[in-house]
Amino acid sequence: MSNMQYSCIDKQLEELIFILKENHPLMEMLEYIAELQLPNFYIAAGCVFQTVWNYQDGRDLNYEVKDLDVIYYHPGDLSIDTDMKYYEMIQEYARSHSIPYGVDVSNEARMHLWKEKKEGEKVLPYQNSEDAIGRWIATVHAIGITLEDGNIKVYAPYGLSDIFSRTIRPIKHSGNSKELYNKKVMGWKNRFSKLTVVEW
Repeated sequence: MSNMQYSCIDKQLEELIFILKENHPLMEMLEYIAELQLPNFYIAAGCVFQTVWNYQDGRDLNYEVKDLDVIYYHPGDLSIDTDMKYYEMIQEYARSHSIPYGVDVSNEARMHLWKEKKEGEKVLPYQNSEDAIGRWIATVHAIGITLEDGNIKVYAPYGLSDIFSRTIRPIKHSGNSKELYNKKVMGWKNRFSKLTVVEW
């Protein structure tokens, strides 16, 4: 295991970007999605932090990466049809370029409506994509990458140490739950080793 968890944030960021650039399918998808000009977009969560874990393990960087989570924020268009349009475009690009990703596309401006319908409880709307990332289930989960002027920009509100140390730590707020957290933890433990889990 790397001691990168103890490095300063600048060194961690440098190492993260180096590792991500080694994941050529991920970088190709990032460049393609940037061309679509989705507002406030990120590729986020599993495909980002699991690239680091696979790099640490010396495995294919996309080993057990389930899908490409693409988020954006557009409060002026809450139609699920728009998400489906982007989903079909991105999925078709991945398929036609033999890139091994499923795709999930979400306008975070309407996620509170989806959660209210699914869970039957009032949920505070996200204010932007960064707000959404900061309220996900675990600190390793709370990471997104985007492109600005051709350069990778990383948003990681809880830092990078938990990713490098493979520490699963809950983000507790009213929209999360112990049950959801434990379900996510179980999925990660089934696919990856040497994880440190902080209990809810």
